Parts: sequence; C-alpha cells; structure tokens
Amino acid sequence: MPGQRRRSVHRPSVDRPPLGQHFLRDRSVLAREIAYAELQGHETVLEIGPGPGTLTEPLLGAAGRVIAIEKDPRFRPTLEGLGRRFPHLELIWGDALEVELPRFDKVVANLPFGAALPLTFRLLEQRFDRAVLIYQHRLAERICAGPGEPGYCRLGIAIGRRAEAELLEVVRPEAFAPPPAVDSAIVLLRRTRPRFSVPDEELFRLVLEGLFAHRDEPLGRAMAELAAVGLSRAMLDQTVTRLPRRQLETPVFRIGPRDFGAICRLLWELGARADRGALTLSRHRRGPAA
Repeated sequence: MPGQRRRSVHRPSVDRPPLGQHFLRDRSVLAREIAYAELQGHETVLEIGPGPGTLTEPLLGAAGRVIAIEKDPRFRPTLEGLGRRFPHLELIWGDALEVELPRFDKVVANLPFGAALPLTFRLLEQRFDRAVLIYQHRLAERICAGPGEPGYCRLGIAIGRRAEAELLEVVRPEAFAPPPAVDSAIVLLRRTRPRFSVPDEELFRLVLEGLFAHRDEPLGRAMAELAAVGLSRAMLDQTVTRLPRRQLETPVFRIGPRDFGAICRLLWELGARADRGALTLSRHRRGPAA
C-alpha cells in the first residue's frame, strides 16, 4: 500500500562470511571434490560447515545420506529448504567441535580455515573410510609433507600416524566467495590403523613439539632441549646414548615418523612414565601444539 514501508527479507551473505569462512562456488571444483570421495550412492557422508549449501546439494545427488553440521543460524532457511526437498539430508545445528558426531562412512567438507586443525584431529578419532577436505594451501602442504621436505613438521607426523594424506590439487582464490587471500588445496585422508604405537599421546605430542622447535639442528642437540617440556636431563642423556650415531647427526626435519615413535617409547621406558605429572603441567603452561 502507498506510504507503507516494505519489510526487508534477511538472506545470509557469502560476501561477508560468518566465522571467517569462504564458500566454494566453482562448480567444476565442487564436482571434482565429490568425485575424489568415490561415492557409490549408499554411503553416509558427513559435511562440516555447509553454509549456503553449495556443496551440500550436489552431495545429496551422489550419497545415500548426508549429515551436515552447521553452527550459524543465518543459514537455517536455506538448509532446511534443502531438507524439505531431499529427505536423506540430516541437519545438526551446533559447533562441530562440541556436538556428538554421528556415525559416517566418508567426509566431504570445506573446513572453516580457523578451525581446520582441531576439526581434523576430532575427525581422526572416528572410524571412516576417507575424507576429502579443503585447507589453506600452506597448511595442506604441512599435512602431506614427508621427511626432508620443506613443510615436514609435527603436524604432518601426528596426522600421518592415523591416516594417509595426499594433496590432490590447488584451488585458486577466485573459486570461493568471497575470495580468500591465499590459495587453498584439496587433501585426501585415508583413515588407517595407527602406523606405529606410542606409549602416551601426551608425551608424543610434547616430544614432537620440543624437537621441531629445533627442526634444522641435529637430533642429538635437539634432544637436550626436551628438558624444557619437563623431561629430566639424566633421562635425556640416557636416551641419547641408546640412539644410533647416524640418527643423532641427522637434522630433526629428516627423521622419519616411526623413529619419533621409537624415541618416545625409549623415553617412556627410561622414566618418562614417572614424569607424567611434570609433562602435563608443562603442556598446560605452553598451550596446545599445532
């Protein structure tokens, strides 16, 4: 009616993404991302952070069931509209780091950049076949790098102990809305049994953190610096005497993942078990390692 103000309809904007997220909009990249999952039409697929549903809708055409976890209520109308069209879509509203994760076979997700690491480690606590995930390119290189390669680090070792990681392709910023400032990459994680055992996950994290703080130094010299994470110097000296000389002379970034596991087991046998309280206190003071 004349003189009456029109009510505006709120729609979520991908130009100003909530939670620092950038949404993939390139249809060809979306299609390849789904193809990498090798869906057979019957699997349950988990998607984290669907946002406006640009990945969700094509996933629904390829999977037997899609479970999407979203924390931003601004996307509720769009996603619930998809749910009415596709009865095999299940929506879980909440933080994927906090909600109880359902059973799933595969994961296909464009992870929010700010929460990509903790989400990855949470996923690795579950049983699944494969995960196709988009990360910032630099982080993807760190996850997938092997001994001696530029990005090789404690992060890749921790993830690689539980999954095979493969960088599949680089995704340019213009494939997203809005475009991020850096390239992204699609990574395939194939979940496996742990490739080697460690006596204590906390000790393993701290050993990796302490040694990679001196990644370019020979292992023997870097071992001495582990006193900073709560290990006694006497124990470290004993450990060094039991390691091969060639290994002690090798830079930390060239040491293989299984060797770090063996060092961790040796430390545990020589007394790290008794220092568990000191290790835990040290970690709380330093904060979690990336």
